[in-house]
Amino acid sequence: MMVAHSIFSLREELRFYVRRYAPDIDSFCGKALMEDHQTAFIAPQRLKGTEAFLATELLTSELSRPVVEAVRSAVNDVCWRQSYGLDDANFDQDYLDNYGWFNLIAPSGPFISDSLRLSIGFWGQGLHYPHHWHEPEEIYLTLGGTAIYISEGRASVEGGPGTTICHYSNQSHALDFSKAPLLVAAFWRGGELEAKPRL
Repeated sequence: MMVAHSIFSLREELRFYVRRYAPDIDSFCGKALMEDHQTAFIAPQRLKGTEAFLATELLTSELSRPVVEAVRSAVNDVCWRQSYGLDDANFDQDYLDNYGWFNLIAPSGPFISDSLRLSIGFWGQGLHYPHHWHEPEEIYLTLGGTAIYISEGRASVEGGPGTTICHYSNQSHALDFSKAPLLVAAFWRGGELEAKPRL
């Protein structure tokens, strides 16, 4: 089966945004974001967190709104996932019902890259993503909503649409969604790109 047109459109909206408005992410990704990726069909999957995303009004900017709308258009064609479950500390059913993410570019596709992972994640208002870390370096790009970004070794940052936050390899970080929900793009490079973050 073919990768859906909506997924191609979402990649193009993110590429356009990064090229025009996020030079730090453009530099971070190098050629990996703009290359002609091979594709792999991944069966679509929705979660309760998908429904929460669709039901949520997100603060956006004029610049980020096309990307958010492209996410909404692709919502039925992507494979929504969760990194954690009820067996993990700090995660209850309410958390799982209001959270989810999907890969856009990753070693496993739908756009295949061995040097970059780009995931889109959603968290509902009132949640808290506890301190975690991972080998890959990361840049968050806030697409909609706001969050308080808490990073080891520096002051917390409250960021809305357009805010970028970088984390070094194995730098502990957390996110607070007490004020608003969040839709974010996470760009990873280096290390095991699809490994589960450690808590």
